[in-house]
Amino acid sequence: MTANTPSPNDTKGHKAQLLAYLMTGARITPLEALQRFNCMSCSQRLGDLRRDNSIPIQSRFITTPTGKKVKEYWLEPSYIQSVKGASA
Repeated sequence: MTANTPSPNDTKGHKAQLLAYLMTGARITPLEALQRFNCMSCSQRLGDLRRDNSIPIQSRFITTPTGKKVKEYWLEPSYIQSVKGASA
């Protein structure tokens, strides 16, 4: 592992990376989390953020172009604005 790449067991780092990514207004699937952040447990880390930090992460099942159903996660723009406005 390089200094910039957290280990697969780095839950704190993965939560921070996932939250920062969602705060940009982007949506993410578990496969994207694996590719971007080497996070093999995306749903667990996002569940941690929901439960431990009361972050209202939204989710729904989507169908990929190959016909697979996967979860997609995002933050509502109103939440992102409220957090960014509070820190400004």
